[in-house]
Amino acid sequence: MNDNCPNCLERDVPPAVTRRRGQTTRDGYQCPRCRQQWITERIDTAYPADRDAA
Repeated sequence: MNDNCPNCLERDVPPAVTRRRGQTTRDGYQCPRCRQQWITERIDTAYPADRDAA
């Protein structure tokens, strides 16, 4: 799942790292424009279409 940079608002940044544990997925991002790094975590059952597409 792509995200937007919280620093410079660059759109559609793909995750650099994805880790799954149980029913959660944690994505680590790094913005290609400003190099900002951030992590998001989501419960997989809240995004069933994304889980099936991956």
